[in-house]
Amino acid sequence: MIKFFRLVTVLVALVVTGTFAVPVPPAQAGACTTADGVTVVVDFQGSRTVACAPGSPGSGLAALQGAGFSYVFPSKQPGFVCRINGNPASDPCVNTPPATAYWSYWHAQPGGSWVYSDLGAGNYRPPAGSVEGWSFGSGSQPGIAPPARPALPQQPGPAPGQPAPGQPAPNQPAPGQPAPEQPGQPGQTTTTAPSSTSASSSAPASSESSSAATTDNSPSTSAGTQPAAQQSGSSWWGVVLGILVIVVLAGAAFVIVRKRRKAEE
Repeated sequence: MIKFFRLVTVLVALVVTGTFAVPVPPAQAGACTTADGVTVVVDFQGSRTVACAPGSPGSGLAALQGAGFSYVFPSKQPGFVCRINGNPASDPCVNTPPATAYWSYWHAQPGGSWVYSDLGAGNYRPPAGSVEGWSFGSGSQPGIAPPARPALPQQPGPAPGQPAPGQPAPNQPAPGQPAPEQPGQPGQTTTTAPSSTSASSSAPASSESSSAATTDNSPSTSAGTQPAAQQSGSSWWGVVLGILVIVVLAGAAFVIVRKRRKAEE
């Protein structure tokens, strides 16, 4: 029974002094590195702390708590922050702090300028990616500029000789463009059949040049005619086999018809 009365006495004392501290969750030290979350700056007489409240805090107080800071309300003025992380310890947190020594509340965009809040921290919802500031004193802004969001790491450039992303490879046509003509491969020659006019005009040429040309062209001509001769020979064999099959079928039909006639006689 004595222990019970002691517990009740402690709870009553806490209610009277208004020193209920809000529990502090784990937070990320330093400014937020992404577009999510809210960066919180707390400046107490030159001692500055920067932390990140992850997610989307529902109010300035939620952002303060989410960034890892505890706070206390005065017992006679709930909703007005009188201490952050136990500072100032000299304030009993019973009445509203004086205008020369209180926690002023600020907003900003990353890398921007501080703007004094017209709303209480419990009624203001900070946008994702913004910065919240708390400064103890006579209403001056935090002693540091709103932290800028860290720059994204640069993508490595293409290796030497490799095209940049979205660019066609060397010697390759751009999308929608025809492919360029490729030069002839080494060892290949391109021949063009002479026209009848050029053939007739070259007839009076010397016999030596014509014989030399004939001698030079004869291997290519013979090499080119061999496959044609083989193809014509194979086609003739097919014709002969077809004729033989027709003759055999006709003979068999003739024999069958003759046998039927003899049987009918």
